[in-house]
Amino acid sequence: MLQRLKIIPGLNEIFAPKEVLIENTPLLIKEIKEMAQMITITAYDEVVADSIKGSTYDVVKALTGISATPFSPPMDRLVIIAKGRVMAGTDLLAIEETDIFTEDDSVSLKLPRARILEVVINPSDISTFTETGDWSNDAVTMVKIEARIKMEQRARDKNILTLAENRSKLLMENFLKTAGFEKVNVYY
Repeated sequence: MLQRLKIIPGLNEIFAPKEVLIENTPLLIKEIKEMAQMITITAYDEVVADSIKGSTYDVVKALTGISATPFSPPMDRLVIIAKGRVMAGTDLLAIEETDIFTEDDSVSLKLPRARILEVVINPSDISTFTETGDWSNDAVTMVKIEARIKMEQRARDKNILTLAENRSKLLMENFLKTAGFEKVNVYY
């Protein structure tokens, strides 16, 4: 009876689709960036970065376990664990007109060398392992930057750029063959 009087909704009304209303808000476009990046490999990693503040005696004590004086104050230390990803690939905007040669069913393409396109460490992927003492925001940011640099260097040590180049070459060869070219030559 209450449903018929429209006091309470019926089950059909609860699950019925309703019109979506979107407020008329002005859009502000600040910058448009043209991107033509082909990300061909992503390396996921976890690194540890740390920093120590204190006197020379404190650092010696931390490294050797030997204290200069038995009552020396403890040092300030920050250790973070950062998880993230390093993306490598080819910047297609770097291809010049002279890098492409076509004739009939043949194509030759000179690709630019692969490079690190982005290193991403989200704030939620950073955890503090140890934090003793007072650390300013700038000091914490420097440790996070150190983690980012370590992550990128570890990816480079694992030959991420060579792997990215090989994958870019293969992808471009397959793309050009699919586009209808019989003879494809992709090189660096």
